[in-house]
Amino acid sequence: MHLRAAPLIVLIAATSACGVGVGPVTTDAPTPFSASSTSTPEGFTAAECLGVVGGKQVIVKLDVPKEFEPESTDPSDQTPDGQCTWRTSEERFFSVEIGEKESLADLNDELKEYEDIGGDDEVKDVTYDASTDTFGDLEGERLSWWSYSDGMPADCVHVQANGIRVFWQNPDDIEQRLDDLDAVLDSIELIRS
Repeated sequence: MHLRAAPLIVLIAATSACGVGVGPVTTDAPTPFSASSTSTPEGFTAAECLGVVGGKQVIVKLDVPKEFEPESTDPSDQTPDGQCTWRTSEERFFSVEIGEKESLADLNDELKEYEDIGGDDEVKDVTYDASTDTFGDLEGERLSWWSYSDGMPADCVHVQANGIRVFWQNPDDIEQRLDDLDAVLDSIELIRS
């Protein structure tokens, strides 16, 4: 009996990743999911970002802080399968990308090469979390860092799950407003049209 159970125990241990951090999860094609929150918060407006996944149109629905103006929401601007961007007069910026396949772990590795180098292209405070809450009750990745690029210091955050990537950038000299980012993340849902 012990000899029969041993291979099963080895198989379970090998496939359970016991003691090993769960790696990032990317998908070839985003699948529909519902938002964590169904009501639009005060000071936000409902928005949509169109994309094409596997030849079929999809829509990312989300709530956007009212002072953010759309820059790119036209399907002709889609990269890789769809992308929408918004910006404020204070140079706050965020984007939603549909169909992202590269893990944020790869971007984390790239950023580490520029950490604390001084001068242009320097980054600091790089923090990467895998298997963290993202949006739509999904677990995914979160990467944050401080950047100095082209003379502009900024705080940056990427959040990614299920092939959807959100990028939030804020000039270093004004409040980061991560509560607004959290409200955006809570509102994100993907539907097939």
